[in-house]
Amino acid sequence: MYKFGTNYGGWYLPKNINLNENSIIYSGGVGEDISFDILLQSKFNSNIFLIDPTYKSIKHFDECKKFFNDKSFKFTGNIQKDYYSHIMNENFNFEKVFYINKGLWNKKDKLKFYKQHNENYVSQSLIEGMFSNNFEIIDVVSIKDIMNQYGHSHIDLLKLDIEGAEIVVLEQMIKDNIFPKYLCIEFDLLLKRKDKNNLTKELINLLINIGYKILCDDKLNITFEFNNL
Repeated sequence: MYKFGTNYGGWYLPKNINLNENSIIYSGGVGEDISFDILLQSKFNSNIFLIDPTYKSIKHFDECKKFFNDKSFKFTGNIQKDYYSHIMNENFNFEKVFYINKGLWNKKDKLKFYKQHNENYVSQSLIEGMFSNNFEIIDVVSIKDIMNQYGHSHIDLLKLDIEGAEIVVLEQMIKDNIFPKYLCIEFDLLLKRKDKNNLTKELINLLINIGYKILCDDKLNITFEFNNL
């Protein structure tokens, strides 16, 4: 296994992972660290779909464009110390990177998007009680909605770091018979001790029962591989 990206924002994947220029990668939760996406796109020239309605994330993506146009550019925000060293020598093909300014959920809707108590932090959540009671209203969609919009018949890799909404999104994805070859999931509901009904364990067991194998569990940042044989 090899960790693609920074210590904070990276994910473990097989060293020999079979991705290429035709691969489709959905990356839910952008934040202020897309080192994982940058390294995958640079190495495999894959199609990356970044999904995050957070203002700070949109700003960071715009700053990434400036950085790869001029690598003397300095990011604003809470940037990881090892961010520059991981992305400096990479080539990010923005023609194959698509930004979706919506939240991930189980259907098209408009929902409350809760902010953190400290608004210097980038993450927000669709789950009430994860952060503060301050919110904005955003558009949300399902994985299937995005696939329909772009005409995708499959997903090669799905990454989710969406602050507790991962359970709802994955349950709906399974109901829609969508099974990405690889999953990189941060189980925030359990990590932040908000999983009173044990939903995370139930979902992980469901994933295993339908054919997913755990390749790496890095403190509830879990990489799965699907084998439907």
